[in-house]
Amino acid sequence: MAGDMEDAATAPHKRVYTYNPLVSFSAHIDNYLAESLRREGRGDAISQPSCAGIACENEDFVYRCVTCRDARLFCQACIVTAHMCSPTHIIQYWNGDYFNKIPLKKLGLRYQVGHLVGEACAHPRPAFGSCFTIVDTNGIHDVALDFCNCLRECPLTSQLQRAWLFPGTVTEPRIAVTVAALEQFQMLTFMGKTPPDNFEAFIRIGNSPTGWQAAKPASLDPESPAAWEDTLFVGVDANFKLERFDVSSEEKDPGLGRALSYFVDTKSFKEHLFNFDKRIIQPRSTCNDHEATKGDKKSRARSRALAASGVSGVICTHHELKLPLSTVDLRVEMDYGYLSAVRRFSGVPRIVTTYDIACQWSINLEERIKVYGPDMTPPLSSKLYLVPKFHLPGHIKECQEKYCMSFHTHVGNNDGEAPERSWAISNGVAASTREMSPGHRHEKLDQHFGDVNWQKNVSMGTSLLRKIKDAVPNAAEFESRFKCFTATLPMSDVAQWTTMVETWESDREQFNPFACIVASKSEAAMRLQLAHEDAQDELAGLEGDQLYFTSLKDMIAQGIQIEASQQRMARMNKELGEHSTDLQRAQVLEKSNRLRRRVESWFVQQEVHMPVIRGLRVRDSQGNGPSVPAYSQPLYLPLMVLLHHPCDDIVVHAEARLRIGQGFNLLHTIRGHLLALAKGYKDADATTLPQKEQLKCHKTTRDLNKCITQAKNYYRDVRQRLMTLSAKTGEYSWQSQLRVLEDSDVRRISDSAVGAFDMEQGMSWIWYAAHLGDVPGGVNECTFASFFNLCPLVIGVIDLRIEWCKARARAHRWREECKLVSADMQRVKRTLDHDANLWLSRAQSGMMGGAFIAAGEGASVYAKCQAAICVAIKSTFQHKWRCVEEWISLGETDESAAVDNENPFV
Repeated sequence: MAGDMEDAATAPHKRVYTYNPLVSFSAHIDNYLAESLRREGRGDAISQPSCAGIACENEDFVYRCVTCRDARLFCQACIVTAHMCSPTHIIQYWNGDYFNKIPLKKLGLRYQVGHLVGEACAHPRPAFGSCFTIVDTNGIHDVALDFCNCLRECPLTSQLQRAWLFPGTVTEPRIAVTVAALEQFQMLTFMGKTPPDNFEAFIRIGNSPTGWQAAKPASLDPESPAAWEDTLFVGVDANFKLERFDVSSEEKDPGLGRALSYFVDTKSFKEHLFNFDKRIIQPRSTCNDHEATKGDKKSRARSRALAASGVSGVICTHHELKLPLSTVDLRVEMDYGYLSAVRRFSGVPRIVTTYDIACQWSINLEERIKVYGPDMTPPLSSKLYLVPKFHLPGHIKECQEKYCMSFHTHVGNNDGEAPERSWAISNGVAASTREMSPGHRHEKLDQHFGDVNWQKNVSMGTSLLRKIKDAVPNAAEFESRFKCFTATLPMSDVAQWTTMVETWESDREQFNPFACIVASKSEAAMRLQLAHEDAQDELAGLEGDQLYFTSLKDMIAQGIQIEASQQRMARMNKELGEHSTDLQRAQVLEKSNRLRRRVESWFVQQEVHMPVIRGLRVRDSQGNGPSVPAYSQPLYLPLMVLLHHPCDDIVVHAEARLRIGQGFNLLHTIRGHLLALAKGYKDADATTLPQKEQLKCHKTTRDLNKCITQAKNYYRDVRQRLMTLSAKTGEYSWQSQLRVLEDSDVRRISDSAVGAFDMEQGMSWIWYAAHLGDVPGGVNECTFASFFNLCPLVIGVIDLRIEWCKARARAHRWREECKLVSADMQRVKRTLDHDANLWLSRAQSGMMGGAFIAAGEGASVYAKCQAAICVAIKSTFQHKWRCVEEWISLGETDESAAVDNENPFV
């Protein structure tokens, strides 16, 4: 019994919370908000009979000091006298509707340093240009400052420091920082680790005429002025850095603004998970093994140690704005946040959604929406799901062709990567929000998202101007390129391709003209065909001894591959210089040893099929000695045997067929290097690249030119071998495709399609050449003529069709970008007018009643101030966009009209 009492005394007691201050505070939110709005107006000063100054009866009293936290109104003389030693205080004046800021310099204050406060200077010396800048904790101020120029000598810097100002220079200082600002900067940088560029803060707080509790969901979100009239562009993505530790709970900290901004209602979200988590089964992925497809498993694993493993959100990819009611704590899937965001856009006829794994996520989305019920069904008739451009190369080829944004109409130059750029900004608060309670974290992130949205809204004048300055010249350039390219092609092909691409644009279930439905490895296809023939020969008993390791045709194919390896090894050995390192020599020697073992193993197979080779090899070994390197060993392929001994026709035909495939492969290699070289030249010509990047681009172009030269010489050697083989077979039909390759034939498409000097030259024949082994039907073992007659230029036409469709898509997307940006500018101005009128109507009809009676005229003043901000923003935007219509009509922009990065509203 005594032991039990001791255990009970030492056992920890569970803390019981009998009072929750946050829950109690939620009942008084409207009163707090009313008092905040009260400060926007004159408050009790509305009943002042005269100036609040001592013994002052001036009735022209319209000034107050916000820094002094004094709500009384003063006349100009009294407000200046009261701030003789406080030139950085923020003064506001009443203009009849609302308060505006006005600097004390404009009111006539001259700040004297070098004397005690109130002591006049007999010979004041104004600062240079009568302009002096003081940086204080509340902002940057333009002050009329006077130095002391009396008989007593005192340096200007000392006069400033005695006034608690740190000068910016030691001679003729024109700027200074207050000691309070320096101390605050030191505390934030050393203790808070805040970088200097993060000191600018701007938090915008919305309001509702009927009170906080009656506000509708997402009513506190500063929406984009460019409303979506035609197409809604959204991007879905998750951020695992915005996690939250298991701190506090929803009961202890429910949050004061549930579902009023960007985060959805937590209670509704949990109910959704409870009802549908087990009913939704994700299908097996048909694309690459993306990490995002493992989100369910990852989220559950991380959630064991975290209250939230991250957040998922929906962002307007056209304006890079966070959509309201779109952010959820990452639990299981992305559907709830996406549907919660888009279901409120009832007047949008079309939505374009981008997601990293849209190819998998969108497959059964419509079926899942039906399971969720009508409350989660977005009122949209047309939906399109695409993959962002940066993430597209990680998908399989079929997904790249189907979900590429550049191939679809009415998307402009949108890359779909807006969520990634938005998360990059939000990651700055991840370290602090992960330690917060759930309600506080949601409020903090809501304020952060709202701040980012507001800054993007007020800077839309600059961002849209930058977009139009980029879109107009690019639209003209790519349209010109497309027309020049089209002029070099047969009109019948162009008409056919136009019909194909327009049909696919109207119905995505039709054939995709951007898709390449044939393989690109002609030599591999030829080897596959020969392997099928070997299998048929074995079934027919024509292959001979079953103890052979490989078939005759397979042996010749391996010999051609070894021949190519010998050439590469010879080049590597030649590149070894006198000062090569031991590591470089060791690597070449190891590769040479592997090649020697491969050659010796192949010799065994060759002597089985071609016994005459043994005598030739013995003769050469006696003449050359044992020290011949692996890359110089003669292989005695059928072509070489023909020079000394008769050779079986089957063997000669087999090598000839493989050599034809090798020739087409080399043409394909040259084309690929030329396309890469075109981009390399463009990157190397970019003067804005750092020197290191420019050197890297120049090295890449040199390497590509070297590879093109090697492939060109190898092609000529292969063609010469084909000529010798054809003398035996009697077939020369391949010459119409594998032509003589001149140096002038090796040129890029752009060199002939959009050349400025020789527009009639046309494209080089290498871009029309077919890939022989990719054409269905195969090659007859003894004749090639019938094959070429049945399959003329099939692969070359497919390559040209794809390139033509891509050129057309580039021209159309840039022209669409011009139209989208121009329409955005008009919508922005109309929306700002609408918002200004809305705020004025609120000021005149209804904002004095309801929950804001205690606010007096403050609510009306706040509304008028917001209306004035909308008018000022529109005026600034109109000035920046004054030349846009002229640029669009002319097809070029004026580079002298630089994009202004300064934003007076942030």
